[in-house]
Amino acid sequence: MGRHIIKAGLAAGAALMLAGCGGGSDPVTGTGVGGGSEAGQGDGDGGASRTAALAQPGSLAVAFCQTVEDGTGGRSYQVILRSFAAKDGAFVGERATAMPPDAEPITGCDDDGPSYRVSTAFDKDLTLVAGLVNGDRAAAFDLATGREVGAPDPDSFTKRLDNGGVAFHPVTGRLWYDNGRIDDETTGALASRDPKGGLKTEENTPFEKIPDLLKQDGPTAETVLATDDIHAVAVPAGGIVATSSTNGGVRLSGVSPKGQNGIGAGVYLTDIATAGLDDENPTFCEPAFWRNATTLVCDFKQLTFSADYKKLLKTEDLVPENDRISGQPVLSPDGKSFAFLSRGEDRREGLFRGDFSGGAPVKITNVDPPVADEDNLRTTLIRWN
Repeated sequence: MGRHIIKAGLAAGAALMLAGCGGGSDPVTGTGVGGGSEAGQGDGDGGASRTAALAQPGSLAVAFCQTVEDGTGGRSYQVILRSFAAKDGAFVGERATAMPPDAEPITGCDDDGPSYRVSTAFDKDLTLVAGLVNGDRAAAFDLATGREVGAPDPDSFTKRLDNGGVAFHPVTGRLWYDNGRIDDETTGALASRDPKGGLKTEENTPFEKIPDLLKQDGPTAETVLATDDIHAVAVPAGGIVATSSTNGGVRLSGVSPKGQNGIGAGVYLTDIATAGLDDENPTFCEPAFWRNATTLVCDFKQLTFSADYKKLLKTEDLVPENDRISGQPVLSPDGKSFAFLSRGEDRREGLFRGDFSGGAPVKITNVDPPVADEDNLRTTLIRWN
């Protein structure tokens, strides 16, 4: 996703968008946001859906990001989150807000597409979204108001290093970002902070200590790599990650303390020669999550590896062969099931639940777009809370 925002006309575009959460209208169609067709959605609940916690246990959180072009090359963004009960699809709650005119969410809006992993763009409570201001400053924005939280003092005379990427740690809730992107030869520190506490809570990790973070645990490894724009899923204990490319398919990597030439956390990843994932036998799918240390779910395939990751032992399909358009699955908290968004011939998006014992997935509920501007809307399942 491009990191540089075209500023021309952004203020005008943002002014057209929903201010705050709920009760507004779509900037393109004029239809009310929050007026979905599912039971319980909209304003008929006395505003309860606007204050309900979106990260309630047993709920599935869906993100919608609308990109609004102003006709002069500028653009602005509206972020809408909705949560549904995983058991029966009951509507839990919603937040909807316009981003400030000089900011964009870090992922989930433009070229990422509907299936790109966006979980690190939101904090663990689903109250904040990570983004970049002016394309080079890491920030967090309140999903209820659209305002930046923990913003720097606008009157201070300080020099801040550029940030190329930003992500929320899914466990600690801290905001992580690379701290020193000045040119292609710079290898700056990684920084993290309490998003609401601001810069006074910032802690820095020297670049040479990044391998320790990659081996610390899976959530930390994924967060660190996300700040470098690397979509990777790590084994629970950390140290091994899965990535994918359009040319080579799925690749497993370990952590090298010395690193390679280049910039960013990715220089510390070294490919593992895995029989069954080589150029002769590529597997093309997008890694979604590790069920355990040796079992990777990649799109709707389950890949089982040897303990040393040097051999692919088994590949299993998790859903029957079909011609639906489906997004990346997310894992249930108990590890027994997975959920995903899928679109059939009627073009209607639905939430589905599958389990690892096999069989066809079960539909939970329809997920209709909150605005009519579907050409500029990205819909992504964030997580199973």
